[in-house]
Amino acid sequence: MNEPRFTRLQRSLEQGFALAPKAVFQEAWQRIYGAKMPILLAAIGVVGCWLLLNQLLVMVTGKGDENMWSSSLLGLLISMIMAPMSGGLDMMGIHRAADRPIRPNQIFDYFRYLLPLALASMIMGLITSLFLPLGQSLGLPPMLAMLPTLILSVALMFTFPLILEKRLSPLQAILTSLRLFARQWLAMVLIHMLLVLFFMAAVMSFGIGLIWVAPLYIVVKGIIYREACGIEGAPDQARSHDDDAGHGGPSSRPGDHFEA
Repeated sequence: MNEPRFTRLQRSLEQGFALAPKAVFQEAWQRIYGAKMPILLAAIGVVGCWLLLNQLLVMVTGKGDENMWSSSLLGLLISMIMAPMSGGLDMMGIHRAADRPIRPNQIFDYFRYLLPLALASMIMGLITSLFLPLGQSLGLPPMLAMLPTLILSVALMFTFPLILEKRLSPLQAILTSLRLFARQWLAMVLIHMLLVLFFMAAVMSFGIGLIWVAPLYIVVKGIIYREACGIEGAPDQARSHDDDAGHGGPSSRPGDHFEA
């Protein structure tokens, strides 16, 4: 990681990085303006493909136990297909955090990375699936048994972007994501807890609130990635909120500084 594109990431791994939940949400709330429609259309596309592929799973394998083997294989195929699209959503948030243009069909741009993304998805699935049976075997309540899995899911949030934006291998990306999470685990867990509350409120509003909450979630993830890892080739595009509002120009090192 001696290349310039790894400078911010290396510093975050060695020295840590600053992450203020209030500042992240303030910046993300401003950045979703003008970006809600493309992000929503992309999210609808991902959900639609997921539902279509799962319907195909039911049609091909049926619901009997005798089809468990073929069901597992088709489930693996679905995860391989969906990984580039999920990574595409992550990259939309990162592009928005770096003041780069985004478009709904961006979710289809990363299928050339199908193999590393699918491999990373498989490894993450295996890792996260270990804790729930273990908790159940220990007699823990379902919510407590799921807690390690949920926290680990947050810890692995950098994996796909590190593969797509930093070109790390699947194993490198997973290990790096875990190390970054260890640097700011409390702030990241708090941010995701708030996002869960926002999603619950959005659902209770008959889904209307998802118009704001879904793009907010994607952009928040992009801002966190920018602060932890930096974005290659974007130090001149990514500007702090104060510079945009007060000075109207880029900061001297916007990729390495965050104010909102």
